[in-house]
Amino acid sequence: MKNINKTSVKCFSRGIKKIPHLHAFIPELDIVDSAEDAVIGWGFKTTAKKARVYARNKGLPYVALEDGFLRSVGLGVDGAVAASIVVDGSGIYYDARLPSDLETLILNTAQLTAVQLTRAQSCIAAIKEKRLSKYNVNQASTFVETPSVVVVDQTKGDASVEGALADQTTFVAMLKQALLDHPNESIWLKVHPDVLAGKKQGFLYPLPIEDERIKLCSEAVNPWEFLESVTDLYTVSSLMGYEALMGGVNVHCFGLPFYAGWGLTHDSQKSERRNVSRSLEQVFYAAYIQYARYVDPVLGEPCEIEDIINYFSDILRQSSEAQQDIDLSQLSVTRKYLLSHYLRSWKFSHNKQSTITSLWGRKRTTEKTVWRIEDGFIRSVGLGVQLSKPASLVLDRSGIYFDATSESDLEKIYLELEISNWDKLRASELIKTLRKAKVTKYNVGNNEGLTLPHGKRILLVPGQVETDASIRFGSPEIKTNKALLMKVRENNPHAFIIYKPHPDVLAGERDFVLNQDSEYSQADIIVKDINMDSLLERVDEVHTMTSLTGFEGLLRGKIVHTYGMPFYAGWGLTVDYLICNRRTRSLTLQELVYGALVLYPTYVDICSNQMCTVEQTIQRISQQKAGRVKTKFNLVLFALLQARRLRDRVTR
Repeated sequence: MKNINKTSVKCFSRGIKKIPHLHAFIPELDIVDSAEDAVIGWGFKTTAKKARVYARNKGLPYVALEDGFLRSVGLGVDGAVAASIVVDGSGIYYDARLPSDLETLILNTAQLTAVQLTRAQSCIAAIKEKRLSKYNVNQASTFVETPSVVVVDQTKGDASVEGALADQTTFVAMLKQALLDHPNESIWLKVHPDVLAGKKQGFLYPLPIEDERIKLCSEAVNPWEFLESVTDLYTVSSLMGYEALMGGVNVHCFGLPFYAGWGLTHDSQKSERRNVSRSLEQVFYAAYIQYARYVDPVLGEPCEIEDIINYFSDILRQSSEAQQDIDLSQLSVTRKYLLSHYLRSWKFSHNKQSTITSLWGRKRTTEKTVWRIEDGFIRSVGLGVQLSKPASLVLDRSGIYFDATSESDLEKIYLELEISNWDKLRASELIKTLRKAKVTKYNVGNNEGLTLPHGKRILLVPGQVETDASIRFGSPEIKTNKALLMKVRENNPHAFIIYKPHPDVLAGERDFVLNQDSEYSQADIIVKDINMDSLLERVDEVHTMTSLTGFEGLLRGKIVHTYGMPFYAGWGLTVDYLICNRRTRSLTLQELVYGALVLYPTYVDICSNQMCTVEQTIQRISQQKAGRVKTKFNLVLFALLQARRLRDRVTR
């Protein structure tokens, strides 16, 4: 469809009008009840008949909307928000009776540029690696067979069947041909679960043919569970056929889906319009990149397919935990409040009889199995001690990342990590995004000027809360900020040393008697209200016990000296004064970042309370810093909790 500048369109469908972020999907179209420029409807299905008839009678263009090929995590009927739709002004991709915008795109894609080809290949590889499909309902199942030949049934009423010039006889002929082509193989018939349950009707069940070689699969399996073992797949118009092509399977088409007729499939029908050969990458680029439109389900803004691949894979991974009975009684009221949205994400139930208990950080152990919770590495705009809403948390079943005395889940991740080219590129882009957005853990302070000497090495020593567990369990030798400064000055007598007290200490929330500037005479300057990003950009080295500032320094290409054993030390990226014998491999910066910022934490959007990605979190924090968004808090409860904290401080 040509890009029409704000065309007014008439819409008869309430469902279309209720699509979340619709304006971001179709910014060129303005739905107006009295419009007479065009009519919009949902594909060529029977539900859109009124819109098509109206358009035909009025001589108006008809614009068809449909779900994209990477739609959502979950089914649309269950309320899953669509991340992708297609907009077609000449037909619709699943109806071969007429040309469609997708067919035109494929015809016109005579040759991809090197950049386009690489992009298509990369996305195809990522979809396979992350096991993604249209709806992404079931990432793992109990299906354990390894079929070689699969015949895909579809449900009656599926508009893509009629649009593919097929009917009941087509499906029967397809099943017979599969049996004929593979006389010594079992033929697995993939039947929709609702068909076996009697909720829907299929074309091939009950079986029209009696043959003991036909085996039924009615589980809601991930398509890739089939495609890992399948050599031949038979379909009329199912999207699984194109996914099978991406998996290197021989695909036999008995209808005319959008991917048939281009020399990629064994076709039983022909289309005179599809008179050229196209590669898998050309069809993918046309369908998944040019034809489909993507909108971030959390931010509500247009985005690219790469963003959706990352979003789907992260949400599926974070959602994969089984329902757990866990005792939360050890957590304070404040912690439970801040955790409330994460508990839904982690699917915990509040069962005091559970054998599993949750503790915050490195608190005392109990007789139960302990899962520890702590802030993530990109947390908030504002301090945790001031009840700023956390954007990320970690749930560690082994230990906790700042305790170097025992193994944590993060350490296990690093020891076992093997990331793909897709993940490496994502980590590299993530580093660039963090630096450009100037995002750190707490995102407090300002960008005030700072005069520094020329010709000297500039060292940053970030102050820490000396009573913090990360020092008790991660820095066995140097345990105070003053001792650290003395050691740094001893080793670097001619360097210019900047000392920045911890923001919790400056706020008067922690270490109340340890905020005297005269205590830190080894520093050339003490800075207090400059944000960490601005400071890191101006220094040459970071010297720390266990502060996250060391990690943030690595992201900005700084030399980092560690005097304790923080999670990012011991992997060959830092200058370490201690050794951890468990950390036996070297990591790249991309691997370090991918483990710490993608795999380890859980992110929940501070506005909508949906699970999200680290990239979406960075965008939200940037919006919050600019004053464009506010977090969803129960303001009454928040005020009560703040008052309780103030009362506790006074009594101390």
